[in-house]
Amino acid sequence: MSILARRIELANRELGRSVIRVCDVNPEHITEATCYVGIKEGIPTDIIKPLLQADNFIQLTVDKAADKGRAIDTDLINPLTYRVMTGSSSGGPINLLKGITDVAVGTDGGGSVLAPAMSCQLPAVIGAGLGLVTKEKKLSTDRISFSPSIGVIGKRIIVIKEVLEILLGQSLTTEEEHYAIAIPKRRTVTRPDGTDMFEVVMTYLSQLDSENITIHEVDMSGIDNRQMAIQTIKTCFESADFILTCEGPVDVFGYGETIPQQFGIVGKNITAQHGKYLIRAANMCQTTAITLPTEHLASGFVIIAKNGLDFARRAFLLAEQIEQIIELPDVWHRYFLQDG
Repeated sequence: MSILARRIELANRELGRSVIRVCDVNPEHITEATCYVGIKEGIPTDIIKPLLQADNFIQLTVDKAADKGRAIDTDLINPLTYRVMTGSSSGGPINLLKGITDVAVGTDGGGSVLAPAMSCQLPAVIGAGLGLVTKEKKLSTDRISFSPSIGVIGKRIIVIKEVLEILLGQSLTTEEEHYAIAIPKRRTVTRPDGTDMFEVVMTYLSQLDSENITIHEVDMSGIDNRQMAIQTIKTCFESADFILTCEGPVDVFGYGETIPQQFGIVGKNITAQHGKYLIRAANMCQTTAITLPTEHLASGFVIIAKNGLDFARRAFLLAEQIEQIIELPDVWHRYFLQDG
């Protein structure tokens, strides 16, 4: 069975779940280098037209989105954590894990690309800081106005970078390696697994070339609250060009969804310890943000860069450097990165 036939078979199995529609694909356009793409339902085609016209990129699926743009999708189960799937770009990451597609394109308002990607151990990027935003205005469940950005989820940093370059028509490669990075101050953020976010970040950051990095420790207390996360991003950018956090586990110990929080103490309890921090605010602050999975379940780095092309380029370079020091379990490669 050809790779295309196998992927179509897998996609048809998921119809009515993570897949809304399987697209018609001309086998004559397929090469060994073809990258199969899933597009979130409802994305304006004018924004992603450059990708659909690019050589070696073929749309295979229309991917499911969470109902009403909610931060969890109660229709789907995360194949990695066995929990209810994170939304709203929920179908795309699942289709990547199931081997149907290589890239998923979604929209992110308050973490709707970054959080689902992290929950599935996948890298992702949103392009709000590069002008990749839709024209529509929305209101989050916690009453914050925003315009969704276009985001890309893949299996490797190099792939999502290539897709973003196509959408922008600009190179995202640079050799400039100086970073002024804001990180959480020691003991200001405790993750749901009980670890100090400062310690987790420094475990990896200390392995990079310190001559190129200036660290600014910032009190990030309360950033699991979106309003506080927005204010923290603004504060960090007063002294730094980049922010580095290590977030998650996403939607494992609790679900980060604001609707139940309006229903008293029980609602607050089941939505606590959700593991989402600055990923819920990165788009609302019009940044370029990249997530990068670590070896810990549903967890990953978040690199948030100031608005602009230069900062986005350096953010990708930093992501590539961090990716080289992270070793995901062998089972991850065997079950989710290899075809077949």
